[in-house]
Amino acid sequence: MSQETGRPTGAGTAPRAGIGEHTAAARRVLLLPSDPGTLATGLRITAAARAAELAGQPGLAAAYRDLAQAPVPVDAAGEEQDLALTAAVLAFTDRVTLAPDLAGADLLAGLAARGLDAPAVVALAQICAFVSYEARVAAGLALLAGGPATTAEPAATSAVKGAPAAPAAPFTLDQLTWQPRITAVEADALTPEQRAVVDAHTTLSTASPYYRTLLHDPAALDHRTHVYNAVMYGRGGLPRAERELATLVVSRVNGCVYCASVHGRKYAQLSRDEARALRVLRDGAAAFTAPEPDAGTGEPGTGEPGVGDSPLTDAPGSPVDGAPDGPIADARAAAVARFAEALTRTPPRADARHLAALRAAGLDDAELTDLVHAAALFGWANRLMLVLGDARHPGTPLQDAGIPRTDARESCSGTSVPAPRTGGA
Repeated sequence: MSQETGRPTGAGTAPRAGIGEHTAAARRVLLLPSDPGTLATGLRITAAARAAELAGQPGLAAAYRDLAQAPVPVDAAGEEQDLALTAAVLAFTDRVTLAPDLAGADLLAGLAARGLDAPAVVALAQICAFVSYEARVAAGLALLAGGPATTAEPAATSAVKGAPAAPAAPFTLDQLTWQPRITAVEADALTPEQRAVVDAHTTLSTASPYYRTLLHDPAALDHRTHVYNAVMYGRGGLPRAERELATLVVSRVNGCVYCASVHGRKYAQLSRDEARALRVLRDGAAAFTAPEPDAGTGEPGTGEPGVGDSPLTDAPGSPVDGAPDGPIADARAAAVARFAEALTRTPPRADARHLAALRAAGLDDAELTDLVHAAALFGWANRLMLVLGDARHPGTPLQDAGIPRTDARESCSGTSVPAPRTGGA
């Protein structure tokens, strides 16, 4: 079994060095930590299995459940409390998996009301986000190996009915700020383990409220950073501009305004074409002209979102100031963007026609493997950004949520060009 996907080995080109090792390590520290704190191991595994099933990977869900040990007996009062917490954890998992842009602060408040502290909340967010990544790697590599990405039906939308509407924040290339919804770790009060993780990665900084929030679970942040850097900055393979295109498209589908702004700017920089980045920010894969694969669950050839899509995350013509009109003739970019969009759906909708378009556009196996990982990675990154904090446009006043917040300018991802030390998403 692959350390990375829970599937038999031999599916497609091998990933970059270190990705499998640190993916397996992230799985271990998230699901089987030596000290689970207020989020018990059984609940961690329950959440992971639920997220995998919703993402169309029943085999991965079964592999997670195989990690579970016999449950610990509880008395009647403890059982009632446990059932209430389990319900809150599953409600959180469903919404984060199916519609991360609708995962508002109410979800975190519900978890806190059931006894989860900040480290446990961050760990649960990491679990849901990690499973999104692992499930899409499994789906993408299965497709490269000649099989279907998934045979699962789209998830029902009942899990997200009644969710609060996402803020009407437009996509933009402007530099935004991000404020956590829970108290971040104090920069001058790090534990030795937290300090060791920060010191081990040049892309991490305690000036970032995002990283100080993720430092509530330092082991998970450590392995996630290894995976992130290998996927986004590894040499060779898929050109950096196309990795950024994929992450921009994924962020747009997931409704992550913050990540879309950061990776839109990076795509503009690497492609040397800000107008193109603005067009992708507004229209997604529809910004490019090329034959459209009939791979959705909507009407053939229309690209309509199907059941299970958030109604707010992929609306054509999302407001973007300055986006030019007119399609961009680029078959390779079209194939990359359409594959990234399809893989991002829950469950993934990428199929053999998307793969054929990529191969026809000239992508080799190494580039395809990089594309799978880059698109999957931002299912992880977007969910953490959307669930644990809020993006703020310049001049937007701080929201008063009744909990301590911090705020600082930061980048969603590391960069290969000189820039302030702010790190990766």
